[in-house]
Parts: sequence; structure tokens; C-alpha cells
Amino acid sequence: MRNLLIRTLTGIIYIILIISSTLISKYTFVSLFGIVLTYTLFEFYRLCRKIAYKPHIISGITIALYLFISFFLYDNEIVSETIFWGLIPLSLVIPIIELFHTKKRSVHNIALTFLGIIYIALPFSILNFISTPINDTPTAYMPHVIIILFVILWANDSGAYITGSTLGKHKMFASVSPQKTWEGAVGGLILAVVASIFIFYYFEPIGIFHSVAIAVVTVVTGTLGDLTESMIKRSFKVKDSGKLLPGHGGLLDRFDSMLFAAPAFYLYISIILNS
Repeated sequence: MRNLLIRTLTGIIYIILIISSTLISKYTFVSLFGIVLTYTLFEFYRLCRKIAYKPHIISGITIALYLFISFFLYDNEIVSETIFWGLIPLSLVIPIIELFHTKKRSVHNIALTFLGIIYIALPFSILNFISTPINDTPTAYMPHVIIILFVILWANDSGAYITGSTLGKHKMFASVSPQKTWEGAVGGLILAVVASIFIFYYFEPIGIFHSVAIAVVTVVTGTLGDLTESMIKRSFKVKDSGKLLPGHGGLLDRFDSMLFAAPAFYLYISIILNS
């Protein structure tokens, strides 16, 4: 009972922070998610070090923040696309640093450093584009679109947990995530679709077809993101990515589904809805 209370309180605080920072302004949004990105990537690199790999934490986080801030500045038309050229010299720093360390796992260290940037930093950076989804007015900040993405993911998590714990019998990927069932996946999808229809109806009317399609795309990719993180943790022989959030684990545990869902969500709203 005590663990459930702690988990619930942590979840409420987590949701309030996400929603409030997104609604207040684009600057509170980019500030909070910049911090979240930093710590999430740090958790990933720390997991790598548990099995004797040594990714370049400082260099990796530096490149990740540069990428994230570049997306924000470019999307708000503060700088031109030339800012992304800075990623080239920054990226070259990683193999150069590795040259001065006589390690047997140099290739692994370099690869894991870049994997963290692609796996974590890039999806977080794409959130900047999701917050301004209209092509002809790229600087128009629309925080409710970000919130819609997270509401769909939260609804899926809640529906999957309730349905899976009560009706779940058939495992999805038992070797990767023993707790996930097909019944839970269906329950999560249904609740996510319902949430998507309602929230799009009130905040951004786009029709039932697109509301359902976006929910399906978000849930499917989000589930794959969740399973991928479970696979990574299992290979690292750990249960949670960290202990920052009592009852929930680490930030990587909380944002794992978003890492896959955000790019797919953005592609749908930018290509299909704006076409």
C-alpha cells in the first residue's frame, strides 16, 4: 500500500511538472526538457558502465545538449541551419579522446556514446518541432500538441497496466518484458484511442480518423520503445535505469516509450496533417 502511494504521488508530481512547464512558455519547456534529456542520457551511459564499457559521458551530453538547443533555436528561426555544422567538430572529439585511452573496447565506447545521442537526444530534440507543428508558421508555439502526445502515452500505460494486471494471460515478449501481455496492449490501445479522440476534439479538431490513427501510431511505436528499453536493461542485468523517481525507477524508465513515439508522432502531424 505504501509503495502504491509513493508511486502515485511521484506520478502526479511528474505529470504536473511536464504539463506546467509546457504550458507556461516555450522557454520553461526547453529548460525542463533540457534537464530531463541530460539526466536521461546520463542514466544510459551509467548503465553502460555497469558492464565495463566506458562511453564518453561529458562529450556525449555536450553534443546532446548542442543538438537539442540547435533544434530549438532553428525551429524558432533564431538561427539558420548552419548551426548544425557544429555537430561535426563536436562529434570528432569523441574518437580523438578515445585515442588517448589505451582501452580494449574503444569501438564499443565510441559506438555507445553515439548510440545514446541518437537513441535519446534526437527524440528529445524532435519535441521542439512537435511544439510548432504548423509549417507556414514555425514560430507559433502550440504546447497542447506536446501535451496530447504525452496524454496518449499516459493513457496507454494506464490502460495496459489495468487490463494486463486483471486480464493478462498471453505474454508479448516474455524474454524481454515478462509483465507485458497482449491483453494489456489491447486495453492500453483502446484507452489511448478514446483519450486521443476526446483531447483532439477539444483542443485541435482533426477528425476521428486522424485522431484514431495518431493514437495507433503513437501507441505502437511507444510500446516498441518500452520493449527496447527493457531489452537494454536486461542486457545490462538491471531492473530500473535509476532511482530518481520513487516507485517508477529512473527518467529513462519514464521516457522510454516517448523516445520512439515522438518521431513517429511528428512525422504523422507534419507530413500527413500538413499535406
